[in-house]
Order: sequence, then C-alpha cells, then structure tokens
Amino acid sequence: MKEIDDEIMKDESEIEKVESKAEESTELVKAESTELAESKSESGTDIATVSEKSADLTSTGTSTEAAEPSKKKLFIIIGAVAAAVILAIVLIIVLSGGKKEEPKSSDDPGTTPIATEAPTATPVPTATPVPTATPVPTMELVVEATPTPSVDEILLAHEAAGEMQSYINGNWVAKEIANQRPYCMMFNNIAIANPQSGTSCADILYEVLVEGNITRLMGVFENLTDESSCKDRMGSVRSARHYYASIASEYDAIFIHYGETTYATKKIKALGLDHLEGTYAEGSTVYYRDKNIKAPHNAFATLEGIHKAIENKKFRTDHKEDFVAQHFDFAYSEGGLNSTDKALGKPDPLAQVIDAGNTGNVAETGSSDIYGEVTTASVVRLPFSSYAQPYFTYDTETKLYTRYQFGGEHIDYNTKEALKFNNIIIQIVQESNRDKNGYQDIEGYGDRDGHHNPESGKGYYICEGNCIEIKWEKNEAKYECNYYTLDGERLILRPGKTFIALFPNFREDKLEIQ
Repeated sequence: MKEIDDEIMKDESEIEKVESKAEESTELVKAESTELAESKSESGTDIATVSEKSADLTSTGTSTEAAEPSKKKLFIIIGAVAAAVILAIVLIIVLSGGKKEEPKSSDDPGTTPIATEAPTATPVPTATPVPTATPVPTMELVVEATPTPSVDEILLAHEAAGEMQSYINGNWVAKEIANQRPYCMMFNNIAIANPQSGTSCADILYEVLVEGNITRLMGVFENLTDESSCKDRMGSVRSARHYYASIASEYDAIFIHYGETTYATKKIKALGLDHLEGTYAEGSTVYYRDKNIKAPHNAFATLEGIHKAIENKKFRTDHKEDFVAQHFDFAYSEGGLNSTDKALGKPDPLAQVIDAGNTGNVAETGSSDIYGEVTTASVVRLPFSSYAQPYFTYDTETKLYTRYQFGGEHIDYNTKEALKFNNIIIQIVQESNRDKNGYQDIEGYGDRDGHHNPESGKGYYICEGNCIEIKWEKNEAKYECNYYTLDGERLILRPGKTFIALFPNFREDKLEIQ
C-alpha cells in the first residue's frame, strides 16, 4: 500500500508542475493584455477599432505600419498559450495513462490505490524430448568360484616347471638350485664389527653364545649369484667353534670361516666337513683385508673367490644322493597345506591360530588342538649376556620381525637396510664352559673328538605375531636337528627368512616373548 501511495504522490507532483507552467502561461497572457490595454489608453484607440481598421486595410490592400507589430505579437501570445495547454494535457494523459486503479484497501479507505499490472511470466523453454533408448535385455552374469587346486595339482604344476620347494627357505625354485650345497659362513658379532656385510643375503641366520659373553652369527646361504648384493663383500669373517661346525653339517654345507679352535678342528675332521679356512692356502683366494678396519675384524670374502676355491679343492657342489630334508617343513601357501609328503595337507601354525579363534595380526592368548597354547609375540628379547642383548619387533603390515642390537636396527652394510625375518625359532640348549678359557660346550652338539649322543629339548616358534611352544631333537651322527610340535608333528614354517637362536638354559628366565 505504501508503494501505491508513493506512486500517487509522484503523479500529483508532476500534475502540479504542469499546472504551474499553465498558470505561468496565463500570467504571461494577462501581462501582454495589460500591456496592450495600456497601449490602447495611450493611443486612444480601441482594440476593436484597431481590428476593424486592420480588416479594412487588409480588404483594401493597404496596411498600417503602426498596427502590424501588435498583431504579430498577439498571434505569438495566443500560440504560446495554446501550446502550453496542449503540453499540459499531453503530460497529464501520459502520466496517468499507464496506471490502473486498484480496489481501495480496507486499511486506507480514503485513498484509491492504483492497481499494479502483474508481471508477465517468462515462458519456460520446452525441453526437447530425448528419444528413449531401446532396452537391452539384461543378462545375469554368473561368476563361478575358481576351484582351489588340490595339493596334487600344485605339485604336478611345479614338477612340470622343473621346480621344487627349497629345503632352506621354502620358496619354489629350480631343482638344480634346491639340490646345490649351501654355504655356511661365520660372522663377527661385536660392536666394533657392526654392521656386518652380507647378513641380509642369508636365508637362515644362527646366533649362539661363545666365550667372553659375546655371540657369533652364522649365515646359511642358498643360490648366491652375481646379482646378489653381497657378492663382493661378505664379513667380517671370524673363527669357527665346534658346535657351529656341527650345525653346518646338518645342511650338507660348505663351511666358510677364518680361523678355528682346536675343538672345531677336530669336529670338522670327524664330520668330514668341506670348509674354506682363511689361514690355509686357499685363504688368499677367498678373502681380502679391508685396510680401513683394524685386524682381525677386517677379513671379507667374495663370491668369486669362494667359487674359485671350491673349484680348486674339487668340492662336491650338489647334495649327496641320500640327503633328505631336515629341520622343518614349509607351508606352500597361506592356505596352510604343505608340499612335502610327510606333512601333505597338514594345517600350518597360522591356520591353527585362526581355528582357535585368534584372527588378528597379533593373536590373543588361546589354544590350538595341534599347537597347544598360542601367545602374543610382538616383541622378542634374547639377553644372551650383559653384553649381547638383541631383540626383535613385529610389524603388523609387513608381517616381518626386525632385528635390533647395539642400540639400533641391525643393518647390513651392503644394503643399508635392517635385517627382517618371517620366522624365529628359539632353541633352549644346555650350555656350559668347556675349559678355563671360557669356550662353550652345548649338549647334543658333540664332544671334542667325535659324535655325541642324541639330545632333545624345548623351544619356541614365533611367526606373524604368534608364539607356540615346540621341541627339538639333535642327532649329530645322522647330521640332523629336527623341530616338532608338542604332539610330535614336524614343524611347518612360513616360506621366507628364518632366525634361529641356540639360547642357554641358564638364561631362560631372562627370555622375553610378549
């Protein structure tokens, strides 16, 4: 309503302006008339008389020059007035013509609202109809589950490809690789020799306590090639101990070491173990000294030197015909079936943990029909002594254990990467001083002169965040050490790298698996 009132006031203002102009024109006419009257009074001549005289003069063709200006002026005034009136009328029509009256509002009965013309709606463009596609007949896709191949089918496929599972790491490899003799090499393991070179190339890494509260490492290597990161630098290599020689014999391996104790010398001879020793004639072929490192921690072997020495000594490079797989078996896949005939179709440890209801990356404590109690193993600490205290941490993403020692990750000098393992085996052994020099002796790993009686004991298998108790049996006369579940089944490992610790029983109370 306020908008209508404002509009009316605006129109009235315009009309007032027009009327004002009309009044000004009227005043002008009056002024001219007055001037004309005064002119008449002075001349004593009546306007009518002037008009009559003008008519007479006009009709007779004569003109009076004194009357002509007044006549012209009169016509101009009359025209101006007429134009002003016409202009006023036009403006009134224009200003009021576009408005339409609206009904009076009950709120303002004294004002006649002017109706506002409703705006014309903008026409919405009509959408062009899209042609309807001819429906394609729906075909129901039936996806049939790919049948899981049987153990026999898997074995036949690998057999056709000329492959078999490695005795050492469980990977499918060419038969000629699996049948080659591996290398067992001794590694220095004190802080000054850390990090070692070539430890990451080992498929199995052993750690055992030696004299002086320190440990030594021994790597088991299969299929080293010219593409291996360690081919030009492996070490530093240190002297052998007799129980390490006994372990090397379990793999029908070529034993590589730089020096040896008298006990080791006798054991190597008793076992008939092929070995490459740094202080013998082939030493300069196999090893070189890094002059940037203080002796005796600077002896390193090369793969080329090892091959030349083996050729010179005419060592056998393939396994003996009667050699059989020892130690443990390997699952052929995460499905849990093993490809070796003694454990064909048997579930592996992880499958048993799942069966026990422990489905996480790190299992809660539970039990398994085959493996007994299953506990969590996210951190494993092996305090061999006050000096040697390595430990492992589990990574749930990679499902690997990273090794630490001497205040940080255990790094391979060649790769600059930490050592990581799929499997950890802790073998609790009866260990004692052998003589006044502190050399160690381990029950089941032979006396100084020959074979020893069979020995057995308990241990732990750790894999993918889980731990189960196991048992082991060592028979040096048969070149064997086997690992079993508590019910006597051969232990099945995950394919990949394995760490094995021969841990002294007098330190078992300090062992941590959590």
